[in-house]
Amino acid sequence: MTIPEQNAQSLLEKIQSLPLDRIAEEEDFVDFLKERAKSHTTTHQDVLDFPVDDLGPWPEGLSLRREDMYGDDGR
Repeated sequence: MTIPEQNAQSLLEKIQSLPLDRIAEEEDFVDFLKERAKSHTTTHQDVLDFPVDDLGPWPEGLSLRREDMYGDDGR
């Protein structure tokens, strides 16, 4: 991925205005971001790759209404 020339130039000017010790720190940060981007690249299939247990059909007549599960005491 490339960034527009104007953004790159602006970023370069900001970095060049920093003290030398801070430039090294920013370089380390950029390296960290690059490594993190590599390790966080997942495909759509990777996200959906999780175990699924089939426990069979729902019991006959099961109701998930709040009143049926907890009663109706007016709350």
